[in-house]
Amino acid sequence: MLAGTRVGTWDGPLAVVDSRATVWPLGDGDGNGCQVEWWIGADDRWYAPGVEAAVRQVRPGTAPVLETRMRVSGGDIVATTWAAQADGSAGPAVVVELSNETPVPVAVAVTVQAAAGGRIRRLAVDGRRLMADGATAVVVDRDPGRFSLVDAGGDLWAEVTGGRAVEQAPDPVRCRIGAAAGALVVPLPHRTALRFAVPAGDLVDNPSAVLPAVERVVAGWASRLEVAATVDVPEGVDAHRALVDLLLAEPSASVVVELARWGFGKEAAQRLQSGWPGSGADRLRAAAALWDLTRDPALFTRALVGAPLADGLDGIIRAGGDGPEARRAVGVLAGLFEVLGDYTAAADAASLGEMTSPVEDAPLAVDTGPAAELRMLADRLVCRTTDGLDLLVDLPDAWLGQPVEVRGLATPVGRLGFAVRWHGERPALLWELEAHPFPGPEVGPVVLRVPGLDRAFSSTGATGEALLAAPAGRIPPQTSIPADGGSFT
Repeated sequence: MLAGTRVGTWDGPLAVVDSRATVWPLGDGDGNGCQVEWWIGADDRWYAPGVEAAVRQVRPGTAPVLETRMRVSGGDIVATTWAAQADGSAGPAVVVELSNETPVPVAVAVTVQAAAGGRIRRLAVDGRRLMADGATAVVVDRDPGRFSLVDAGGDLWAEVTGGRAVEQAPDPVRCRIGAAAGALVVPLPHRTALRFAVPAGDLVDNPSAVLPAVERVVAGWASRLEVAATVDVPEGVDAHRALVDLLLAEPSASVVVELARWGFGKEAAQRLQSGWPGSGADRLRAAAALWDLTRDPALFTRALVGAPLADGLDGIIRAGGDGPEARRAVGVLAGLFEVLGDYTAAADAASLGEMTSPVEDAPLAVDTGPAAELRMLADRLVCRTTDGLDLLVDLPDAWLGQPVEVRGLATPVGRLGFAVRWHGERPALLWELEAHPFPGPEVGPVVLRVPGLDRAFSSTGATGEALLAAPAGRIPPQTSIPADGGSFT
């Protein structure tokens, strides 16, 4: 797997951008992958981010936008990379904007080469575009001043940096072993910027004209994230950044579960319906978790990707096998079948679930990606119990005396919001639990506890506030009461 940051649109990832600003399009997986780089010709020499020491990269916000700075003679070249949907029918593309912060003009070589394991057998210039095996590999926003195309016998770096790039577009090059490479060399005056795009489709138009600016893309992601659960904890965990990475991650059972938990049930259902390689019992458990965390039958009856998810549940159940975890998952789905009016399936599913011993939230296998980060954060905030929910079971010392606030986190008994405010050594708890629309007959009063703060406290109220006892044996730092009195609403 490529190391770097995935960039993409709400519809999915388009590329991985590594720490040196190289764009690696994800493509269609058929082995014709390429990589797109940029080199800078300054007044003293040529610079390539892939080998220079003075390269720094940051992700300035929540959105999948990267800023990479490379020091050259006289100042910085700044590459801002994002992905966006082009206006019209051109489709999505990765956009790289290069800003020249030096006081002198530079030359920019936008290069296309075969990625490791990939092949480019034919490379051609088409105006402002480089075409790799008939597809648009890159398009720049102005007419190139020079061009360079090489096959396996040539050295693209040597051609460009040695001044051997030509002024007229050369004939296409062919390479039997798939090692064709090329560059479009574009002038970049001082204190100005240029853009190039790495499209997923056939982009013909000027990328600066048809692809939105980075500010619009950042605002779009922020708008989409307004429906997500929010978390404000002392250690400054950026749950929304992890959610963006989750939306761009490879589909898996853990991705489905965390999307559902953090407020993206529709997106979770889409990934569940599409499936992923090797999915079986884990896909069945993810389907059960989606129902358990949302209790929203519309996610199963609406046609999100082709036919409704409910139409494929039988196949998901059959592929899930006959193990204890699969039986438990089918038992959870009994409530869905009942809501959908299939009472025979509901009874059969319930009987399968009764054949296994109950397990509290047996976690799906989670790797080290954003799903793992979000799962760990959620487990720290709330855990399911036999009769309700435990909040803040394992409260870190660093959180003592500090405000904590959670809104809209999905649990098996409803969407949860709570806040902790401190009055000296005593914490005040404010909470609100919005029950699921179809909670199921087995759900009784939900008992809320906060064992990490006050083991004696419990409540069955859907909303409320309480001043808890000071945590036993744990003295928080001196705190002050918020100016608003600590209101949760």
